[in-house]
Amino acid sequence: MTQLDADVCIVGAGYSGLTAAWRCQQAGRSVVVLEARDRIGGRVWTETRADGSWIDRGAGWLGPGQDRIYALAQEMGVETYPQYVQGDNVFELHGVTHRYHGLTPKGLGLFALLSFGVAFARLDRLSRRIPIDAPWDARDARRLDALSFETWVARWWNVPSRTARELLRTTIEGLFACSTAEVSLLHVLFHVHAAGGLTFQTSVEGGAENDRIRGGMQAVLDAIAARLAGAVRLSAPVRAIVQDAAGVTVTADGASVHAKRVIVAVPPWLSGVIAYTPKLPTDRALLVQRAPAGYAVKVALVYDDAFWRAGGLSGESIAVGSPVTLTIDACGPTPPPGILHAFLAGPDAQRWARLDPAARRAVVIDALTRRFGPTAATPREYAEHCWADEEWTRGCYMAHYPPGVLTNFGPALRAPVGRIHWAGTETATRSNGFVDGAIRAGERAAEEVLSAV
Repeated sequence: MTQLDADVCIVGAGYSGLTAAWRCQQAGRSVVVLEARDRIGGRVWTETRADGSWIDRGAGWLGPGQDRIYALAQEMGVETYPQYVQGDNVFELHGVTHRYHGLTPKGLGLFALLSFGVAFARLDRLSRRIPIDAPWDARDARRLDALSFETWVARWWNVPSRTARELLRTTIEGLFACSTAEVSLLHVLFHVHAAGGLTFQTSVEGGAENDRIRGGMQAVLDAIAARLAGAVRLSAPVRAIVQDAAGVTVTADGASVHAKRVIVAVPPWLSGVIAYTPKLPTDRALLVQRAPAGYAVKVALVYDDAFWRAGGLSGESIAVGSPVTLTIDACGPTPPPGILHAFLAGPDAQRWARLDPAARRAVVIDALTRRFGPTAATPREYAEHCWADEEWTRGCYMAHYPPGVLTNFGPALRAPVGRIHWAGTETATRSNGFVDGAIRAGERAAEEVLSAV
């Protein structure tokens, strides 16, 4: 086993971990990054194709207000480009499609539209009462945390229209990649506030999908890894962390690192598979047991050209009553090829994943054909990626907290444990759940370490 020494050891080579490593190295500290996978990126993974185009298997978009990802990309010399938004969007309601432009889908009906709009605005308003640095300290936090989001949305006086309730469930399940019964109302409100509001999160133009990274979201990480000059060790899952008065010893497959401090920059549920000596405080140990990942699948479909654009469509679609709840144009700055991404999340994605491969493909192709026409039926490439299947991810997009978790165990989320510090987008108080949040969390953890080392 290779014995290594460093000022700081970082567990996880996603955006949070590599940002923390880079900031520590910039400050003159030596670092070693241990990554369980055979690649960097974590929940970001860019596949570069032979023709120079790319597919982001994981996170792939950024938007206004997510200042840290824009700044880091600029620092690394990586460009962004605007998401394609010209043309009409498609709204599908139980198999019937409607074209529309702007933020208001057609086909809902006036009562459903008003019900949805009022509920949407109310959630945004309620979310602003939740302190993003300590949601468990919110007024009525325990009452809000005792309710699942499903309890709230199912009450007719909150959302009078049945169709509006379905659309709101689809929206929240799309964000959290879990059933609305699995996530507490307090967590939904915290996330809405911390991530910039519901309108921002669900919008393309001016929202969270406003821009893309030229070369794919991993391009920034590749540039950071190059600057870390061999400090990143792949295929090195961390098995144990031992700390004492002299420092920490981090044991991974094939390597042992002695450092002054360690930053654990993996999702909460993965941090729980590491053996800690001395053991973690009870609240921290119980928190990670109660912070599951969502179930999300991203399907990439590659065509000879972006045919939907010629038909006056943007490539964006939203669906109620279909497991394929969202599609978006994923082309480079200048197609060909034409690339569409289709998303499945939550219980519908789980049921879809149990089908055989041919049946799964048929579901996706059928959905896209209804929305974009017969040309959608013949992609030259079709690729599914289920993040729950990855051993060192086990779900996406982020952790969700069932009722009672945040108020009982939330304060343990970011609090250092001796020489152990925590990062990852789940620990972010701004852009929580996004790449920008992962960067902010990495920089915050680096500042904690630098003030102590």
